[in-house]
Amino acid sequence: MSTPQPTIVSPGDRIARFAAQAANAELSDAVLTKTRDHLLDSLAAIVSGAALEAGIAGRRYAETVGGTPAASILGTTATAPLVEAALANGMSAHADESDDSHETSQTHPGCGVVPAAMVVAEREGASGRRLLSAVALGYEMTIRIAEAIGAGMTFKQSSLSSHAYGPLFGAGYAAGSLLGFDAAGFRALLNYLAQEASGLTTWRLDERHTLKSYVFGGMPASNGVKAAALVASGFTGGGDVLDLSNRNMLDAISPQPNPQALTDGLGERYRLLETDIKLYPVGFPIASPLAALERLIGEQRLDAGDVTEIRVRYHEDWYKVVGDETRLPDVNLRYCLAVTLLDGRLSFAAAHDAERMGSADVQAVGRRIRLVGPPPGQDRFAATVEVDARGTTARATQDRNVRGRYENPMTGDEIRDKARELMAPVLGAQQTKRAIALVDTLESLPDVRALSAALRPAR
Repeated sequence: MSTPQPTIVSPGDRIARFAAQAANAELSDAVLTKTRDHLLDSLAAIVSGAALEAGIAGRRYAETVGGTPAASILGTTATAPLVEAALANGMSAHADESDDSHETSQTHPGCGVVPAAMVVAEREGASGRRLLSAVALGYEMTIRIAEAIGAGMTFKQSSLSSHAYGPLFGAGYAAGSLLGFDAAGFRALLNYLAQEASGLTTWRLDERHTLKSYVFGGMPASNGVKAAALVASGFTGGGDVLDLSNRNMLDAISPQPNPQALTDGLGERYRLLETDIKLYPVGFPIASPLAALERLIGEQRLDAGDVTEIRVRYHEDWYKVVGDETRLPDVNLRYCLAVTLLDGRLSFAAAHDAERMGSADVQAVGRRIRLVGPPPGQDRFAATVEVDARGTTARATQDRNVRGRYENPMTGDEIRDKARELMAPVLGAQQTKRAIALVDTLESLPDVRALSAALRPAR
């Protein structure tokens, strides 16, 4: 007799089963707390971004489409059909660079997942607990899919944008969870998400923040919701796009896929726990040199007029992301450092002031900043800043664990202080207080529509 061969379960099947069970899975206190913090942080980014150029562009588009309103455009009093509301909220979520990020997957999970989850949860009247479960699932899929696509999709090696691909899958799975998909539904969903997968790093050529917000947030959120809505309406999808014995989705996208990332520790190791919440509203590669300069300003009582030269010793690859080629103020290292030296700190307003990039004082300070390579042995995420002033040189190094990294996390109070700073100018103090309180008690909230209402400006 022949020996029975073991049944091989594909990554797609394992993920489908995991996703189908996620809505009712027991999450640890650590995962629930982390999910709640990232949800609040992402909602704050959406609300603040609604008042910025990219968020306004998303709302204007959604309002021109027509159709039956299904969900709120957060931070405004407007509503829109489901997919368009997801797009508008996704545009807002990345409009101000305050949204979260995950290092090894090179993604910003929240700006894709949370807009998708919120609009579907609002339309469905889902409970707060269901929303939390869907968001946790969305982060898990964002990170695992992006890491599975592999090292070939990095800013240095590829023109494809992991920042678009990962959140698309996270948004779709979050939406599918809130729509009550079973394993078969999630298997079909994966087919449509694979067809929607897209995104190029040409976002960095834009001189504003609209295209970048579309690639990072608006496109993944809306396409993820659309794919889930297609399956919910009866679209079928046969075949397994993650069948590793055949040509599959990963091979189509990347020359160096890493399929083990899809399932290693699935259900045991929640990748959400490795996600960073930003202290500064800038591209994360700017955070380490910014923290080092702030330390020198405080210790040396530096004034811009005293400084003859600033040298930033940092991994050269980061200058391709946050160097002089970008015209976005919150993703331009030279601008952020110059304004910090002039003002003593980088405020939210200064980080988003595109006109100030061309001002005479900023340009004068910027010419004194040199972006150079790191000293031997310095970690690629660490930064050393040297300042020549008053005839002496002061030096500070910020290691990779800048405040906000998951290894050096912000406290719950700091996250809520950040949320208040971002939301209050748009919502008002009382509405902001109510929104934060609802997030803090989300497990007991019977209908997420109460939270959506709190995220509209006070009339």
